[in-house]
Amino acid sequence: MKKEIRRNMWRAAATVLVVAWMILIFSFSAQPDTESSQISGRVSYRLVETANRLFHKGMTEKQMEAAALKIDYPVRKTAHMTEYGILAVLILHMLWAYGWRGKLFLSSLFMTGAYACTDEFHQLFIPGRAGRFTDVLIDSAGACIALAFAELIIHIYKKIKNRKR
Repeated sequence: MKKEIRRNMWRAAATVLVVAWMILIFSFSAQPDTESSQISGRVSYRLVETANRLFHKGMTEKQMEAAALKIDYPVRKTAHMTEYGILAVLILHMLWAYGWRGKLFLSSLFMTGAYACTDEFHQLFIPGRAGRFTDVLIDSAGACIALAFAELIIHIYKKIKNRKR
């Protein structure tokens, strides 16, 4: 009985994490382009500012702003890949919690890609935003990378566990 309660709590927690992460992605996508650009611009600037300090580059304010503009696009796309990579791993965990054992990684990738498609469709209705198939591919690439990394970690864990036996 206790085992069943723990299993149900694990399943519920895994599901809540997936839904919460999807809501977070949805909320980011619901931001108009100006708001989204301001946020990524600040992140890019802080990255440049930190690199400037760490590597003692001595950049001026204008140079840092120019460098931040140059890295803004890769920063945005890396953020997309990261958020969808996390979603893919959360979905993987949820499917595992529910006892899904067949084509687990492929199913996680497919579900994440499907959500990326719905997210891009949603962006068609947001001022200044556009739904792009290339973004679906970028999001799916992030999911694929994260799932490959998860597979590697699981493989290493199993090897270590088998050595102890």
